[in-house]
Amino acid sequence: MTASMMMLRVCGLLLICSSLIDAKLDIISGDPDIQVGQETLLLCKADSEGDFSWLKDDEEIDEDRHVVEKIDESSSKLILKNVELTDAGNYTCVFENDQGQRKITYQIYVYQTPDFGDTSVYHEFLVNQTVEIPCEVSGQPAVEILWFRNDSIIKDDGRGNLRILSDKSLQISGIQQEDSGTYTCVGRIKGRPTERELQISVDVNEPPTVLIDQDTKRVLAGPDTTVSITCRVKGVPRPNISWTLPSTSDESRHKYSSDMSELTISAVTRRDFGKYVCKATNKIGEDSDTFTLDVSERPTVVLDQPKLAVIPGETGSVICNATGHPTPTVQWVRKSTKEKMMIVEDSKLILKNVMPSDGGLYSCIANNTAGTTTEDFQLITWPGTPAKFSVASGPSSSVLIRRAPVQDGGSSITQFILQWKKPSEDTWSQSAVKPSNLLEITGLEPYTEYLIRFAAKNSHFQGNFSTEHKIFTKSHHGEPDSPIMSLSEKKLEKNSFSIPIKQLKNEGSPILHYIVRYKGNKENEEWIEKEIPGNSSEIQLNNLQYDADYQMEVNAVNQNGSSSTAKMNFTVPQPVSQPALGKGGVVGIVMFIFLVLMVSVDAFCCCTKHCGLLNFLAHKIFGYKISVSKGLDEEANNSTGDVKLGGLTLPRGSIPKLQSPSGAVNGAHSEVTCDKAPLTKFKKKPESGDAAAEA
Repeated sequence: MTASMMMLRVCGLLLICSSLIDAKLDIISGDPDIQVGQETLLLCKADSEGDFSWLKDDEEIDEDRHVVEKIDESSSKLILKNVELTDAGNYTCVFENDQGQRKITYQIYVYQTPDFGDTSVYHEFLVNQTVEIPCEVSGQPAVEILWFRNDSIIKDDGRGNLRILSDKSLQISGIQQEDSGTYTCVGRIKGRPTERELQISVDVNEPPTVLIDQDTKRVLAGPDTTVSITCRVKGVPRPNISWTLPSTSDESRHKYSSDMSELTISAVTRRDFGKYVCKATNKIGEDSDTFTLDVSERPTVVLDQPKLAVIPGETGSVICNATGHPTPTVQWVRKSTKEKMMIVEDSKLILKNVMPSDGGLYSCIANNTAGTTTEDFQLITWPGTPAKFSVASGPSSSVLIRRAPVQDGGSSITQFILQWKKPSEDTWSQSAVKPSNLLEITGLEPYTEYLIRFAAKNSHFQGNFSTEHKIFTKSHHGEPDSPIMSLSEKKLEKNSFSIPIKQLKNEGSPILHYIVRYKGNKENEEWIEKEIPGNSSEIQLNNLQYDADYQMEVNAVNQNGSSSTAKMNFTVPQPVSQPALGKGGVVGIVMFIFLVLMVSVDAFCCCTKHCGLLNFLAHKIFGYKISVSKGLDEEANNSTGDVKLGGLTLPRGSIPKLQSPSGAVNGAHSEVTCDKAPLTKFKKKPESGDAAAEA
């Protein structure tokens, strides 16, 4: 029993000691920093029951101003009402119970909110000035002032153009546009986190400056020409931009950007020429810059009539009115597929005694530094009279007319008028057919003689009929098949083209000839036509244009008619350039050949006829004289032209050996050779006292 009591006492003592060790006392409150005039609550809570009391700075609480209230046996609260600066200090909660007394202290800070008073929140300054931005802050306890920009504190370290003056104003030296923006003035209670901010905006004003990139611009007038004039303006506040334009300019074609800094002129004309002034204005001042637009106008050509129909033998004229800047020159040229031939340098073109060959296009060309403009005039007259054509009997009692090109009189041939009649008839029958190189008259009577003629007709006139041609119709069928050309065996040598051709079937009638037509693919190029014999094994085309594409059509013709057309395309490439002989080389070779030929002929003449230049030179240089006996006589009636010398008959053209009367010259016989022969043949001198005749 005694042991048990001892154990109980020990356990109780340990429990009491444990309670003393774990005992807790806390003050629960909000923010320790309290603004003047507000109230705050301090809650003191213990983990056991007991009595509570409150002290401020170890003195009793003035319960007339503040409220002390016990909530329960383990907690008490202190309410500080209408806090004043003097209420700042240490507040202690005292807890007592059977286990003893415990204390806990909580510090209260009382402040008067920083106040910026009448500090201005917006400032305007002129660029390049040194300015000060004040920040006046009041508050209790003492307030310190800090400056921030872009969330970074401004340090007065002597670097840059920012300084903090002794009165805490911010100084900016030589203020620029980049110094514009928002600055933050912070008033902070010293030693406490309590602070207040004031945002201050700074604008830097700058008078306008205007700059246009270039003073003058030269452009070519036209519907696709657009000019943009950019006016670069600086200034704060943003300047208002206005434009002064030439009085002749059409503002309906003007377009401005949203801020008026860019002017765009579309479809520029000559009327847009002049000075464009860009002016910028703000409350600080104004500035301007000038741009000059120089507009050249491509010539504009207007004909008093685009086409004219004239009967052959009459006169036609047209006037070309040309405008532009600078003033254009005007000339008329005759257009053709190969070249342009100048007719006259005048605005008026007069064509007298018009012929079919005068029909066609004439170009009025107006030219100035801005460009060249051409307008075509069409002269239309009668088509030419068909001159080159062939007529052959065709199948089914038809007649085939193969024609050469006919002058169209300035307007494309629209049809050919074909006429026919029997020799005994007075009236011609006729039909109109579309243009083709091969014209056909059908529905004729077989085995009948007809007179055939035809004429060309263009959009305005019908030309004269061709000469009449007699033809006897047949009644046969069996035109040849289309000829076959072997593409794999075609050859190109320089500007010549060849390709094998063969005929599989001629329907029992031999091929008379092949009609070959070809032309380049260039615009307005005409067909070239040639015939080759029916027994030809290949087609050969020469003198083609280099670097050109060609079309070729081939028809086989027998007595029954013409085959269907075989067509192909080929290309003549650009030749590899080689050194050319040149005109001088050709002339030199010809002269050399001529000289060799002349010397050869002269030498032959010297040796056979005793004539020529070599014979003459031998006589002049060496001085030889050829003597003959006085007995030399010539038989007048000798039909062979032979000469008898001393009774000896010599053939004409032979060279006799002659002697002087004494038989020798200086003791030696003189012999006439080619290199010593006289220039002329031997002639008989008139009789004289000399013993010998000199040739």
